[in-house]
Amino acid sequence: MKKILLCLVVVTTLAFAGQGDYKSEMTATVGGVKAEGNLDLENALNLGLRYGVYVEDTFFDMFEVGFERSSDVDYDNSSEDTDINRFFVNLVKEYDVAKDTALYALVGLGYENYRNPMFDNDDDGFFQYGIGVKQWITDQFALKAEVRHGINFDGDNNLFYNLGFVIPFGKKVKDEMPIKSEPVVEQKSEPVVIEEPKKVISVDDDKDGVLNENDKCPTTKMGKIVDKDGCVKIVRLHVNFAYDKVEISSSYVIKIQEVADFMNENEDYTVVLEGHTDSKGTEQYNQKLSEKRAMAVSKVLVDLGIAKERISTVGYGESKPIATNETEDGRAKNRRVDASYNK
Repeated sequence: MKKILLCLVVVTTLAFAGQGDYKSEMTATVGGVKAEGNLDLENALNLGLRYGVYVEDTFFDMFEVGFERSSDVDYDNSSEDTDINRFFVNLVKEYDVAKDTALYALVGLGYENYRNPMFDNDDDGFFQYGIGVKQWITDQFALKAEVRHGINFDGDNNLFYNLGFVIPFGKKVKDEMPIKSEPVVEQKSEPVVIEEPKKVISVDDDKDGVLNENDKCPTTKMGKIVDKDGCVKIVRLHVNFAYDKVEISSSYVIKIQEVADFMNENEDYTVVLEGHTDSKGTEQYNQKLSEKRAMAVSKVLVDLGIAKERISTVGYGESKPIATNETEDGRAKNRRVDASYNK
């Protein structure tokens, strides 16, 4: 009965995990297992393979199924040995601690099978929990170090310690972060034309200073600063950041001062600071990093005398690059803060 229940858990988990377009990873592991003394088993080499699928909108981050095998495990005080096969399912929660480093915790259920059961060692189910650290070496390879504690349904204990070699698959398509602005209502009215003998007078429906026939963004919200085509003007501050950093170099203060001067000269305007990152690291980590960069520039503006009520910030993570992320120079250009003004 226990075997049937555990098989159902594995099948159900795989069926559920496979329903979404999730990022996944394959991990090969090598390590050891130390058995509780009353099991009469020597310490053994432990080899394994796991497949994990990332999920969203749940309290954990990954479903994981795995298999581990210890071969020719010697019994204490006996010339006999046995092979032990273990099958298991884990729920994994990851915590980013740096751009390329994450801690994780896991809980799971499994089933262990003995080729040569002796000294009350029989096939049985088990519960396990553990902790580990994952370090990305490149975008396509990471290492794991992990310790787990397994307790079978009879109460016997095993300690597992593994090193894992991780290969990711199926990188998710990243959705662009939404722009934090009020929705624009499409204006369906035709441009107003006043006819006079041999003369046509054009108008500016969206009141942005660009006549309708030249306006490439005819529904721009009133009060926005626009370029010659009538589209919202983005100010390239060119405040760039070192890899994984939010500190602003003193050489960029003069650029931020220009924004402060404009704000002082135009007291009815506000500014939106937009933070960005390169593509290295996880999407979630880069989102938080971009928000911190926008906040860092905001702090400098406040120190220059601009009221913080006139400043808003938004982070776009890695979703809006202005250069390639395949080169160091391109990634440096993408680690930036831009600005736009509102009236």
